[in-house]
Amino acid sequence: MQLFDLHADIGYDVYVQHQKGEKDVIDSRHASKMKAGGISVVCMASFFDGTQDWETMQTMIHETRVELDHSKYFKHILRKADMPDADDLSLHAIMSVEGMCGIKEEPEAKVQWMYEQGVRLASLVWNEENALAAGAPQDPACGLSELGVRVVKAMDRLNMVIDVSHANEKTFWDIMKHTKGKVIATHSDVRSLSDHARNLNDDQIKAICERGGLIGMNAVYMFVSKDHQRCDVNALADHAAYIKERFGTSYLACGFDFMDFYEDSVEDEMVDGMPDARYAQAFPNALAKRGFTEEEIRMVCFDNARNLFLTTLP
Repeated sequence: MQLFDLHADIGYDVYVQHQKGEKDVIDSRHASKMKAGGISVVCMASFFDGTQDWETMQTMIHETRVELDHSKYFKHILRKADMPDADDLSLHAIMSVEGMCGIKEEPEAKVQWMYEQGVRLASLVWNEENALAAGAPQDPACGLSELGVRVVKAMDRLNMVIDVSHANEKTFWDIMKHTKGKVIATHSDVRSLSDHARNLNDDQIKAICERGGLIGMNAVYMFVSKDHQRCDVNALADHAAYIKERFGTSYLACGFDFMDFYEDSVEDEMVDGMPDARYAQAFPNALAKRGFTEEEIRMVCFDNARNLFLTTLP
């Protein structure tokens, strides 16, 4: 089954490996895993945890762009014409950003620069509180700042997709208030099944669905299991089934958040059966066991994400 993964911190890995003098990081460390797992499209996130300045953001994003444009294996998706069809199993990538902590002034110009580099999907914040917004663990009374509102409006003008996966509830609803564009949660699960601050409650899921957005199923076990203990990929399929039964299949996607390439190797944080991208086919197999039809599995694993980006890309 062809897969479209909405979130992997590959841009961050490019930056870290470049600091060590490594080259061709995307090809040497990621291509074979994606191919083995049937992930034909991946959103490569440049990840910022709140400590980086604008210059560091520029460096990571630019280095990812250069590597992607010189890749032997990945095609860089910048416009509709670059998007593969359902039968194209070659590798493709969309550039994304996780957190914009480096933006403290001139937000319109900086969002424009990111877009020109190829970024088509971005979140305003990770788990911290920055000049734009508040992450999931932060003060529930804090949401979008005036600067954050300007970022949201700049993204809207460019048709850049807004990611709310790390936003706290106040930031989430502020974004919904101030945007007319597409809003997705690239790597979040269902709060009713696992009470984690990063997961979405039913009102949030409903709001995303009503906007024609997506929720990407996150395979990190602490978001999947009710008691945040070890669990397998079948428990992740339960989250997909919950959304399907209440809101429909059209709003489901994949956002696995594989992290095996991190220096501290956190692959054991993934659900059993999916330690890294090579094992991604375990998810569609689990959906089939959960009663999803072949057409529904294709929607969740590829078509829904493809169709959303076809409405936003130039």
